[in-house]
Amino acid sequence: MRVVAIGMFVLATAAAAPASAQIAGSMRGLSGSPSIRGDIRLPEPADPGLVRGVSISRDVRGVRADIEAGRQAGQLSRSEARALRRESRRIEAMSARFSNGGYTEAEVALLRGRTEALRSATVTKRTQGMQGK
Repeated sequence: MRVVAIGMFVLATAAAAPASAQIAGSMRGLSGSPSIRGDIRLPEPADPGLVRGVSISRDVRGVRADIEAGRQAGQLSRSEARALRRESRRIEAMSARFSNGGYTEAEVALLRGRTEALRSATVTKRTQGMQGK
């Protein structure tokens, strides 16, 4: 009886392995996604750091100019401007770290998201500063 149970277990295990491999193999390429195993690779851009790095740096410089304009117009307090400048330096430091090996799409999305959040915070604080006058 014990030998039969072990034999059934071995057969069930052997039969399940090819089925799971077939399912995983059929999942590749669904909805335009790359392979589960990662064997489909997109070509690398010629110089990903150059194009994307410039636009992120330009965006951060623009936000920093807005911070300075808000400070000079009296719309931002000294501490608010300092906190916003600190965040802009963090974004630039992240950009410098990421650019060493070239940017990935996730890194670019993160940098753009943080830059937009900084821009939004700057506009919000400047607008609130105008209402108090």
